[in-house]
Amino acid sequence: MEISIVSSILASLGKVVLERQVDGTFLQRGDAPDWYTRMTRGVLLASTPIRVEAMFPFLEVFLPEAEAVWQGGGATRLDSDVWCETAEGGEELPLEATALLVGTSRLLVITRSDELFHERRLVLQRARELRITYDALSREIEQKDILVHCIVHDLASPLQTILGVLSSLDERDPPGEDGVMIDLALDAALRQRSMIREILSVFASEHEGPDAAHEETVVCDLRAGLTRVVAEHELTARGRNVRIERDMPPPGSLVVADEPRLVRVLANLLDNAVRHSPVGGNIRVRVREEDTSIEVSVEDEGPGVPPSLAPRLFQRFGRGIGPEAGTGLGLYFCRITVERWGGTIGYAALPEGGSRFWFRLRKAPTSTGAMAA
Repeated sequence: MEISIVSSILASLGKVVLERQVDGTFLQRGDAPDWYTRMTRGVLLASTPIRVEAMFPFLEVFLPEAEAVWQGGGATRLDSDVWCETAEGGEELPLEATALLVGTSRLLVITRSDELFHERRLVLQRARELRITYDALSREIEQKDILVHCIVHDLASPLQTILGVLSSLDERDPPGEDGVMIDLALDAALRQRSMIREILSVFASEHEGPDAAHEETVVCDLRAGLTRVVAEHELTARGRNVRIERDMPPPGSLVVADEPRLVRVLANLLDNAVRHSPVGGNIRVRVREEDTSIEVSVEDEGPGVPPSLAPRLFQRFGRGIGPEAGTGLGLYFCRITVERWGGTIGYAALPEGGSRFWFRLRKAPTSTGAMAA
């Protein structure tokens, strides 16, 4: 079928076919659609060579790219993006150009793409609407977070007074039931202070400004942090008749992390393990060195994590049930902290029963040595 016949068919579909000439001008092939006639004000004849870039400014960028198609030896088609031109009377015409090499004919097909343009406009409009909604939600969340922070912070002030009074009374070692009640109140106040600190720590971590350069350069000694946290938890573990077994990384095992928050991550995992371990159980702290990272895992012999809870373990307020359940913020804090350092964290149920929590941190460039028990 001749190009002129095909072009006439395409004209009925809103397309105009132009053939590139040796001198860089274009000749119309076949009939032209109505929009093209209006665009040219009907003064051009099909036999009149034209400079299309003068008529359609959007082609100034496209034509040099189309030359690669017309020269042959590669792709035989190239499409432009949708562009709007203004016709007589202010009518907006969404147009799309296609460069084709058909045999020896170098063709430029210009299409009026109203449907595609309309779809893209709807997508952009929807994107703007979603952005407005997102900004509104962000402001609302920020306001609520600030309110929560203020409330929690204000709760800490009177609690310090309560702790001071209870500690003073406890030092007097009152006899009988009075001493027991003071001990219970002091223990409850200490747990309350721990929860307040946990909430404030999570709040600070969530709203800490991203500083990639700082996170890349902050390093700490994993061995020192692990030794400190295990030592602090051994007394509590012995009180529950629980034994802590541990591996130790070699001296100088530096990882990308900062010490205060790394100690907090380790403490959270060991707290959970001690709290959920049965009497007479064992906790195993394992350290495994890899090529570019070091993995630390904490295994216990407790009841494990219910399957319904496992998918949301590391989400905010993803707490379990029962008297041993925490606030649901500890593991969330661990996740956002480890991920900020470029590490990963996870959980696995042990085949023999119990839980295994692990996290993996990147080695600092100066970290050396082999594992030592």
